Amino acid sequence: MPFLIDGHNLIGAMPDLRLEDPNDEARLVERLQRLAMRTGRRITVVFDRGAPGGASALSRGGVTVRFASSGVTADELLIRQIRSERNPRGLIVVSSDRSVQEAARRYGASVWSAIKFLTYMRRQLGEAASVTDAEEEKPGQVDPTELEYWLRLFQGKC
Repeated sequence: MPFLIDGHNLIGAMPDLRLEDPNDEARLVERLQRLAMRTGRRITVVFDRGAPGGASALSRGGVTVRFASSGVTADELLIRQIRSERNPRGLIVVSSDRSVQEAARRYGASVWSAIKFLTYMRRQLGEAASVTDAEEEKPGQVDPTELEYWLRLFQGKC
């Protein structure tokens, strides 16, 4: 199954990468390329704030890198990609954004959290497989993005 990844969501979950780092995307892509070579899986990673947008020169080694052009978000690109997939049921979408998760599920794709993917990537690359308490997903723990979604949905209805 190929992966479709929200790059900045994944970077935000990685303890050794920072969104403020100007090289964070390149560092993530390098790890994803190692993962693609090790597993043979296709990986597409989408980032916000790309200029001029579209496929990037970072694409290689089984990894396609796309940057959103001006006026378009990575989430919109992810949803478009899900809709245009020939076989969305054979896709694993990695995103914490609610609208992306809903689109993935609507089209039959699997949805993984950034933490689940990070654990998978570490195991496949032979890196320290254990996650810290801050990274670990605990049953019943609410994702802040998901909480915000539900609060907006039910605001004024209770």
